[in-house]
Amino acid sequence: MSENVKINMISISNPVGNNNIPLVVDLDGTLINTDLLFEALILLLKKNPIFIFKILPWLFKGKVYLKNKIFGFVHLQYDLLPYNKEVLNFLEKEFSGGRKIILATASPVSAAIKISEIHPIFSEVYGTENKLNLKGFNKLELLINQFGEGKFDYIGNSKSDIVIFSSCRYSYLVGSNKSIEKEVKQISNLQHIWMPAKATLKDYLKEIRAYQWIKNLLLFVPLITSHSFRSLHLWALTFVAFCTFSLVASAGYLLNDLFDMESDRKHPRKKFRLTASGKIPILKAFILSILFLCIGLFFATKLNLQFFFIVLLYFLTSFSYSIFLKKIALYDIFILAVLYSIRVFAGALVIDVYLSFWLIAFSTFIFLSLAFVKRCSELIQLKEETNLKNRGRGYDIEDIKLLEIMGIVSGFLAVVVFALYINSPEVTRLYSNPKILWAISFLFLFWISHIWLFTVRGKMTDDPILFAIKDRTSYFVFLFTGLLLLAAL
Repeated sequence: MSENVKINMISISNPVGNNNIPLVVDLDGTLINTDLLFEALILLLKKNPIFIFKILPWLFKGKVYLKNKIFGFVHLQYDLLPYNKEVLNFLEKEFSGGRKIILATASPVSAAIKISEIHPIFSEVYGTENKLNLKGFNKLELLINQFGEGKFDYIGNSKSDIVIFSSCRYSYLVGSNKSIEKEVKQISNLQHIWMPAKATLKDYLKEIRAYQWIKNLLLFVPLITSHSFRSLHLWALTFVAFCTFSLVASAGYLLNDLFDMESDRKHPRKKFRLTASGKIPILKAFILSILFLCIGLFFATKLNLQFFFIVLLYFLTSFSYSIFLKKIALYDIFILAVLYSIRVFAGALVIDVYLSFWLIAFSTFIFLSLAFVKRCSELIQLKEETNLKNRGRGYDIEDIKLLEIMGIVSGFLAVVVFALYINSPEVTRLYSNPKILWAISFLFLFWISHIWLFTVRGKMTDDPILFAIKDRTSYFVFLFTGLLLLAAL
């Protein structure tokens, strides 16, 4: 065995008392339903987005150099990785029977050692180190030199593993790639195939938060409040804007999930998200995000330049929120309110209507109140935690009461703004029966109180907008509000 190959083998003390043919298992896409390099890359960019300009120069110096640099800057939580439970159970069963289990990966050997410490079933660990990228023929050379031709069994998943499958005794395949499966069957003695669950269309719709698109109906608010709803042309423009915003918003949601993978894996529900669970590859999620963003921005340019810039502003603000702003107390809440309000501004820009002071003021306070609702509901759910700051938020348990007060006051101020609006000259010009609008102000007051009552009781969901859509009381409030508006015209 060459000098370079020897460097890449790390022996781990593990009592194995038999001489059976060893079982070698790959890591990325095999033992874990993800790729460590992409996991580390996401953490690196989350740590400092400026690193994106260093990746290409590192790559020019070779893959090994790239891996060493990236992994040198980040600390992965290896215990939270989405392990393939079926493969892991198989390995543990073989290990308990006295078989020698080997971990061989193209990921850095330091990362492989960390995994072996969590799962102490490996007698030896092989990984990329120094100048040798342990993949394909390099891995094959090491295994043959160490164990001999046909003197080991191998579990792999990728095209680069095919050369290893051709030289092992028995092969085991992870994945649903039919072309790889066909080739492996032709060149080796294939014993078993583990088929990971495929992401369905429903899964993808959930991952891109298609249900969140309902928030983008706020783009129609200027169309309705300006009484321009008789124009089919303006409805068409606003609908295109709605679709544009939805695509860009989904791009942001996908990126947010990528940057929140580690924290999501600690959450009882969020750990099942496609990216956190490894059901959708990191690279695929990233490409899908970029695709949505590009399509959305393209259509934004077709509407008008001002709308394009506000859509871009929304995305950058949302991205900044996901990266660091959501970790700063109060900043996170006000940014959430801004993200709601931007939709209203965008709706006005796309149809080129004047956005009144009253609508701006009302939107500011009502969305600020809803942002407080969202944060309070999350903190109340975590109230039993010993340290909320471990969740990446700048809040303590004692802050909940203060946040509730500020949120309730913001909601009531929105109602006050609406009441003042009823007595403005604009109302007499737009409505023939403006006194009917007073009933709407009472409905708003009731609804705000209803929302906050549920929040304080800990019955509010993570998203107040989605709660309102499913809430029967909110449904009737919105219905009667619409009927009263029609009566006031």
